[in-house]
Amino acid sequence: MDAFLNIIKNTYLSKISVVVSCVIILVCLVSMSRFNVNCQKIRSDVLRLHVIANSDSEVDQSLKLKVRDRILSETGDLFLASTSYEEAVELTDKILPQIIDVAENEIRLNGFDYSVQAKLDYTHFDTRHYDGYTLPAGEYLALNVTIGEGKGQNWWCVMFPSICLSPSLDLDDKLSDDEIDLIKGYENYKIKFKLVEWYEKVASIF
Repeated sequence: MDAFLNIIKNTYLSKISVVVSCVIILVCLVSMSRFNVNCQKIRSDVLRLHVIANSDSEVDQSLKLKVRDRILSETGDLFLASTSYEEAVELTDKILPQIIDVAENEIRLNGFDYSVQAKLDYTHFDTRHYDGYTLPAGEYLALNVTIGEGKGQNWWCVMFPSICLSPSLDLDDKLSDDEIDLIKGYENYKIKFKLVEWYEKVASIF
């Protein structure tokens, strides 16, 4: 009799555990759903700059930063004047030849003859932090500037909204309140950022 009661008890506790687990998972999914929606909105409203060095040598990494500075110096005002994501993307596509010329000129001034490729392309990024802002992992449209063989570490920033040009930029007319809260609220969303990054890595495999 005792054995029978133990079986019933264990079965009952097992069912309770399953129900509790399902409730916890459901709560997490509901909580994540809005977060995921805002992450996707950010990915579709942000244009990134991605500069890839020829190699990881000290001189190539230094050159990468000089090319970055020159590009930002020559084109920064144009991006600061952009009023929408679409306008920034259209502008970037229009000035790609200019960006290549600027980058190659800086490379020549520093005594190198590396070629430069510049194109707009969707690129996967892990969760990244920049001057108090956090961008969730995922695919973003980016201006990819590749120096030489492009085998070195990269540098990135946000061209629109132009956070890398003006970290204190007023984002109210560029992003929604929910998007601003997300990218400025890393401490509040640490776990969710990690979950999104994990999900994006798994999803990229399939």
